[in-house]
Amino acid sequence: MMERVTKLCIGLALGLGVVATSAHAVDLAFYAGPPNPGWISEQAVERETNDMVDGLAGIFDSVTIFGDGDEVGYDSPLGLWTKDHTSNGQKDVLIISCGTMPSGLYQFPNADPDGSRIEDYFDGGNVVINIADWFGYMSYEGGVRSADNGGAGAANILDIPGQSFGSRSNNMEVNADGEKYLPSLEDFTTARPWHLEQFDGTDWDVTPFALSGNQDADPAVAVNSVTGGVLACIIQKDWPLPNDDDDNRGEVVVEFVTNWLTDKGHLGLSVDSGGKLSTIWGNLKQE
Repeated sequence: MMERVTKLCIGLALGLGVVATSAHAVDLAFYAGPPNPGWISEQAVERETNDMVDGLAGIFDSVTIFGDGDEVGYDSPLGLWTKDHTSNGQKDVLIISCGTMPSGLYQFPNADPDGSRIEDYFDGGNVVINIADWFGYMSYEGGVRSADNGGAGAANILDIPGQSFGSRSNNMEVNADGEKYLPSLEDFTTARPWHLEQFDGTDWDVTPFALSGNQDADPAVAVNSVTGGVLACIIQKDWPLPNDDDDNRGEVVVEFVTNWLTDKGHLGLSVDSGGKLSTIWGNLKQE
């Protein structure tokens, strides 16, 4: 099912000549593994990943995509990439384009409530972006649903007891920050909004881009004031396979990276005329 992705890989690997420099090295990885099919289909994961790779071309020093088979356990390729990029003197980005939380990042069900691979990655000041499904809820590695972490997954990773993305007030209206930084974002109905009051008194400062009332948000981004870690959860809704013209998830993520992350100084990136984009591909199965 990843035929188009593989073709894109070949094209980039042959040298499209995309050029970029950064103030310091910044690497990007995707986890594009098996999704929860009721929330995002395999076809949509492929499409979103392609859209993001295209939209972010030339910005990062390297791009690595991990798929089915790359994510099982902390010693997997995905787990080792995350470990190697945890405290390496740079702020790297991991995009979970399938919305699921594999055992390479967090052992299910909540086997490591403290000190998981992904929590350490946050504590190292890095960036995670999640789309589609409830962040940290469960894995679908191997195409089979794991035992659920449930809401405790995100709560443990963020160190916020009781934190949740449960459905509550879901009709999102784009706010001023959304209009400024995410121009492809439109008013929509989410299913897994942020509950902003749950972050009061924590180390996480939240910026919403669309709101329902004043306490429910999606998309939104949280920045840890102590570690510098960043979590963005974007369009977390059950939207398995929308029409390509309607599906704006990839575009919104690209805008978040190139507009908000860069404007707020989280990446220190600048597009220029030196260097080359290097794309490395994990073992993406083809159906």
